[in-house]
Amino acid sequence: MPAVTPTLIMGVLGIVLSAPAWVLFIRAARRLYLFIAAGQPAPGRTNRPVRRGVQVLKEVFFHTELMRRPAIAVAHWFVMVGFLIGSLVWFEAYIQTFNPAGGWPLLSQWSLYHFAEEVLAIGTVLGIGFLFAIRLSTGMRERLSRFYGSNALSAFFVEGVIFLEGAGMLLVKAGKIATYGHASPWADFLTQYLARFLPASPIMVSAFALFKLLVGMVWLVVVARNLTWGVAWHRFLAFFNIFFQRNPDGAPALGKVLPLYDGTTELTIDTIEEDSSLGIGHLQDASWKMLLDAATCTECGRCQTQCPSWNTGKPLSPKLFVTDIRDAAVANASYLQDPDTFATDTTYSDVDLLKLVGESNVIHPDVLWSCTNCGACVEQCPVDIEHIDHVVNMRRFQVLAESNFPSELVGMFKNLEVKGNPWGRNNAERASWITEARRDGIEVPVFGEDAKSFDDIEYLFWVGCAGAFDDDGKRTTRAVVELLHTAGVKFAVLSKAERCTGDPARRAGNEFLFQQLALENIDTLNGVFSGVPKGQRKIITTCPHCFNTFRNEYPDFDGYFDVFHHTQLLNRLVRDKLLTPIPRGPKDRKPITYHDPCFLGRHNKVFDPPRELLGATGADLVEMPRNRNEGFCCGAGGARMFMEENLGRRINENRAAEAVATGAAEIAVGCPFCNTMMVSGVKAVADATPAPAVRDVAQMLRDSVLVDGHLPDPRPKQFLQPPIREKREEKPEPKPEGKSAKPQASPAKPASPTTAVGKAPQPGVSPIVAPPGAAKPAVPGAAAPGAAIPGSTVPPAPGAAIPGGAMPPAATPPGATPPTARPAAPGAAIPGAAVPGVAKPAAPGAAIPGAVIPPAATPPGARLATPTPPGTAVPGAAAPGSVAPPAAATPKATPPKAALPKAQPPVARPPTATAPAVPAAPGGSVPKTVAPGAAIPGTARPPVAKPPAPTPPTAKPPAAAPPVAKPPTATPPGAMPPGSRPAASPVAKPPAAKPPVAQPPVAKPPVAKPPMAKPPTIPPSKDISQDTDKDQEQP
Repeated sequence: MPAVTPTLIMGVLGIVLSAPAWVLFIRAARRLYLFIAAGQPAPGRTNRPVRRGVQVLKEVFFHTELMRRPAIAVAHWFVMVGFLIGSLVWFEAYIQTFNPAGGWPLLSQWSLYHFAEEVLAIGTVLGIGFLFAIRLSTGMRERLSRFYGSNALSAFFVEGVIFLEGAGMLLVKAGKIATYGHASPWADFLTQYLARFLPASPIMVSAFALFKLLVGMVWLVVVARNLTWGVAWHRFLAFFNIFFQRNPDGAPALGKVLPLYDGTTELTIDTIEEDSSLGIGHLQDASWKMLLDAATCTECGRCQTQCPSWNTGKPLSPKLFVTDIRDAAVANASYLQDPDTFATDTTYSDVDLLKLVGESNVIHPDVLWSCTNCGACVEQCPVDIEHIDHVVNMRRFQVLAESNFPSELVGMFKNLEVKGNPWGRNNAERASWITEARRDGIEVPVFGEDAKSFDDIEYLFWVGCAGAFDDDGKRTTRAVVELLHTAGVKFAVLSKAERCTGDPARRAGNEFLFQQLALENIDTLNGVFSGVPKGQRKIITTCPHCFNTFRNEYPDFDGYFDVFHHTQLLNRLVRDKLLTPIPRGPKDRKPITYHDPCFLGRHNKVFDPPRELLGATGADLVEMPRNRNEGFCCGAGGARMFMEENLGRRINENRAAEAVATGAAEIAVGCPFCNTMMVSGVKAVADATPAPAVRDVAQMLRDSVLVDGHLPDPRPKQFLQPPIREKREEKPEPKPEGKSAKPQASPAKPASPTTAVGKAPQPGVSPIVAPPGAAKPAVPGAAAPGAAIPGSTVPPAPGAAIPGGAMPPAATPPGATPPTARPAAPGAAIPGAAVPGVAKPAAPGAAIPGAVIPPAATPPGARLATPTPPGTAVPGAAAPGSVAPPAAATPKATPPKAALPKAQPPVARPPTATAPAVPAAPGGSVPKTVAPGAAIPGTARPPVAKPPAPTPPTAKPPAAAPPVAKPPTATPPGAMPPGSRPAASPVAKPPAAKPPVAQPPVAKPPVAKPPMAKPPTIPPSKDISQDTDKDQEQP
């Protein structure tokens, strides 16, 4: 039996005392795991595991998140590494209590191991001493201290234990040197001198080892009893929180907001169900990542220092927001209260008591709604806690499930839904600045009006709501357009086709309103960029909120665009010498400070282009103390722009005071919201001093390029980057064939007497006759007609070319009444049948289906009007001299194979066939029976030339007959149906040039069925455009 020695007793004592400590700690770790695992699923946290692992090593061992304060980062690095690798030295105490001269096999013989132990021990002691001094000097009682609200007891305990651990490492090493010698001059560079003050005693070495061991055991026991001590538990949990962060590449959880999930299902307008969980309202709704975030918080207070709400006296502290959730979750988790529930229950109890938001619950409403989404907390957090996602998810529950939100948001939500902008302004006002710019000679191309495709456009300028409605925003918009115009950039705007991107709705928690706006905008933009590949679907915007939404939010809804902030593009134009600011002398330079917009800078890391532009203007840039990643918010983000600010000091006044304190003559901004907030703030804080002007960077650059107060001559339009456009498949135009089951569209005809006629064909040139249904639109900017309704064409606008060839104008004698529609007459129209030769005016902007049309916007809700009932007159008249094909009595009638006619002088012939009624074109409406003498609706009546010698008409008025279809005969050229022109209407003589003479149709006219045949009818709900499209697709 071995002799009982003091070292043996201390060794046994160390094992006996450490055993319960390890049991308690392992049990606590298991509880913490179950606490986190009980959360809801968090999709997308395990992809790219290798990249995530590399990111963990990078952040842990290079301390990339703490390098903003190098001294603190170095001190913490030594403490962290001393804790991690020092654990190896700490476990060596189990050996040293029994054998003072012993140690790890092999390792204890290496001088390099002793050198590492020396460095880590010294670093741990010095590092924790430095951090301890920082905590004491900073204080914890002042509100603006980053340690305000932190658990001081846990912090001092943890830091004290770490200090003693480092000291124990040095004492054991120095005692061994004093007892056994063998000091290395370089590996024991400090402890060899400490050993001189210690006696040679093996018991002393074992005592130092037991002290080191027991100090660690005390730490294990205390931490195991306090799962809410994040300052201790983050030493284990931080690795997992970094690994499972949203972005595998380590980018902060900024830019986009996490999608709304119900379990693993992403909720959209199409996937939501009646029992779907909308956001986070109770603790059982929290995801495991949210609970992991809460448990990992170190209470360092870096987020609290940067938070604009906390710094202006509001109740929101990002640190306290997270720790309050953690404390409530730990206190109310049933399996933490009763260990017997481990095997059967890992869910929360007392759900009603765990409601997160409310005056008597975990998070006060003022805390939740004070957040500006600036992202300072997320940017500063060293363990990658995702504060904004949690705030937005709680807001979603309040808005979508509880309908409990600030009253100011009611109007904003309604305005976004009804008007498409947060202020409820009329959409027509989006074009007001365009009118003003054009009046001043600035070219502003509007897509859909001035450009039908994106083939000759490089950038789409998204003006945004503030840029179109706000006065300061419109000045910025005007400056950007003037600079693009001067630089020769090929761009266009959408004008009234824009709607809010939905950023304020999503940030306020109204997720489905955001999705509605996003889908509408994506549909519009995909139409604009038709044929443009990814990488060249370029959008410019002056609003960082629009910029962030396009860039980061819309890709989740298949909206992929290449987005540029206006300062980025303008900076490129200056670098490429397309814009040349006039140099300023030293006397003309003035100090300017720049305010970083949160959603441009911190969220999207665009810091340099605005500053480079200010430098190009010749200004002296004076930075505010809080700039770039640590820039202070203006207070408008997170939908706070549309909410009252009644708590504490106004955020914009805090920021404006900082800007004024720089002594700058002007404050430059890059966001319309920041512009509004800074203008208001400067007025409030600069009463006694000359207030600096607040202007957008674009306005300053525009002023710097002026020559004698005027813009330089614009450069020729050119692409900055060679365009790539996808080849569009052109559908071959249908050719008329022989027999068909349905009536085919007739050739396009000259304009009626009520339509102005363009240029006549040159002598010797045959007029081009358009194929059936292929008439092109004559009005620029209007939707092109598609497949014409059989027997009708769309008349051109005044001065436009006539589809199918020009015809001489018909003369109107003095005093002659214009053609008018009449009530049902003998030979009334058969419902649903085509009208041969009747020109139908196109409804403005209404697209007629079936034709290949340019991408023009079709008014929403345009539908084919109800067909004209029997006996209703059809407005419009046939053009004199046009060839009218015979009408079909039934849908089975076969149209004649008529040869394409050539132009000939109009000669009136006695009518032999009646004209059936024609349905209205899509988007138009069919008027009721028009009284004789009434004006023809929708028909233009520009004046027509009077003939030098009018000749009396040869046509006789038709005799009255019952309204029964008769077998029509071939109508010779020039015939006009009854009621389509006034009686005694003279016919104009042809022009001097002798036009070619058209040959009459050779085809045998079809014979209508007997009168007993039932006339075809078209149900009111049927859309003729579907049939027309099918006709056009037939070869």
